Amino acid sequence: YLMIGLVYAGGKSIRFGKDKATYHVPRLPATNVQLAVEKLMPLCQQIIVCANETNRAHIIELVGQVPAVQIICDIPPYDHHGPLSAIIACTSQFSVVQDYLTLAVDYPYITKDVLAILAHTSNSYIVTSQHSHYSLAHFSISNEQVTTWVDNNSDWRLRSFITNKCGCHPLAYRSSAEFSNLNYREVDLNEK
Repeated sequence: YLMIGLVYAGGKSIRFGKDKATYHVPRLPATNVQLAVEKLMPLCQQIIVCANETNRAHIIELVGQVPAVQIICDIPPYDHHGPLSAIIACTSQFSVVQDYLTLAVDYPYITKDVLAILAHTSNSYIVTSQHSHYSLAHFSISNEQVTTWVDNNSDWRLRSFITNKCGCHPLAYRSSAEFSNLNYREVDLNEK
């Protein structure tokens, strides 16, 4: 079956202070967006990276040459509402229900093994004792289903969409460094 990888790379990175997608964490082999694409490659037939107007050109430089990778931005009138805007832009590329494996660009330490298990567990998202990671999810949806959800609920929270609309169940993991995400750069530099 066809699995589409969706990389959330369009965040504003305000708390972080630099663009997270194009950031290269010290001691990691590549930028965050390159790592995300590389980890999804074995699991997905196609990968869609949802960028923003500011980082799009840089992301095209970094991963635009990779076969099966497509770089898109939010589409009006559904733009600038976080991950759901990315899901709408991504699903608009396809006419029917597709399987999506999603990965936010600020999880540079996540392993391919965890993503493989997520890929093989339909309608799921990762939880640890500390957090529900709604951006690490696997669901099936069509563009019409997403836009109808947003139009009828005016609820842009990823959590509501993943749990209420997609009916995803938690896939529980022990908390570990691989699930830490980069909200604050100084935290990352001190801990690693």
